[in-house]
Amino acid sequence: MTRLILASIAVVGALAVFSYAVKAQETPKKGALPKSNQVYVKIVWPADPATKDKGPVVESWIAEQLKKRGQTKFTAATPWVPLTDKEEYRGKRFTRVLDGCPDGGCPVAGQIAERADGRIKIRLDGWSPAYCEVTVALTDEPGSREIAAVEQRKTEQGLPYVAVLIGPPPENTAAPNDHKE
Repeated sequence: MTRLILASIAVVGALAVFSYAVKAQETPKKGALPKSNQVYVKIVWPADPATKDKGPVVESWIAEQLKKRGQTKFTAATPWVPLTDKEEYRGKRFTRVLDGCPDGGCPVAGQIAERADGRIKIRLDGWSPAYCEVTVALTDEPGSREIAAVEQRKTEQGLPYVAVLIGPPPENTAAPNDHKE
């Protein structure tokens, strides 16, 4: 009888340990998506900063890149804008980055055009009077950064530029920005 009681206790204990181990190894719910890195963009305009009111800062890494490319006068037209792709137009998700260019051009919208295999492509378009588009491709990991010229939007003062910076995933995100075309 003692053996039967001890065996029963051993079985119950084993089942308790097994069920605890299974709970600890449960996979995330099917609807839960992995977090994606946050993407930030900043537009830098070809203008003398002395003629502009105090505005967003142009970081030193951006300034160095612009000077290497021959752009000596520039000012930030926007602060860092996170691409959240919350707005939609004609089935495309986007983020309004700039409401209107400093010289009177139209708004600029940004979107994550593609995110796959550790790479990401960011597209910004608008800029009129003539429609322009610029695409920036870089590694999809925190700390990656790149600048790109908006070649079609050249003025007598120079080119506008787009700076892109990849940050860590937001703390409380409902869904990632995994857009592919």
